[in-house]
Amino acid sequence: MSVFPDVLRADPVLSKLAALVPVPPLEPPGDVFHDLIGCLVEQQHPARSTKGTYQRSLDRAGLDRVTPDMFERYEERGLGDVRLARSKRDALACTVAFFRAHDLDWTALPDDEVRALLRSIKGVGLWTIDMVLLFTLHRPDVFPADDYHLKQLMAHHYGIEGTGARLKHRMRDLAEGWRPHRSAAVRLLLAWKAWQRELAR
Repeated sequence: MSVFPDVLRADPVLSKLAALVPVPPLEPPGDVFHDLIGCLVEQQHPARSTKGTYQRSLDRAGLDRVTPDMFERYEERGLGDVRLARSKRDALACTVAFFRAHDLDWTALPDDEVRALLRSIKGVGLWTIDMVLLFTLHRPDVFPADDYHLKQLMAHHYGIEGTGARLKHRMRDLAEGWRPHRSAAVRLLLAWKAWQRELAR
């Protein structure tokens, strides 16, 4: 991490990881619709770790990106053989309808407004919204307590025990010390997991 905030450097776990793992630099904010569709397509189980399903569906459809206007082509050619739950199909349809009805500059909206707007789309949950804020809009202080991998990482590195709401409460308490740079801490922890995966190959 090229710039490691002092508030994170004070955390011995994060400081150690930052010395080991290069965190990919942030790119300009991405396409909210495209990434939101990807989250919905791939969120079939809690251990989601790659974007392979979405990329393969894009390849089949002959598309680099999905737009609201091109969604029917993507659905027919890219998702035809993908086994999605009915609730996911419904969420995709609701997402397309929302974006066709709203032309928004997401980069200009505060976090709370982004959350409220995306939450109004049937089938779009808190984890998905956190992923958009964290990885698409690059907001600096996002903490996705529902993320499967983050739960594993914090349990491993910080010895946090418990399950369900109790585990998330303890995670949030610990992450309070990372404000206003919780996103950087999360990205570092996830980068460490990816680095470990590469070493194991």
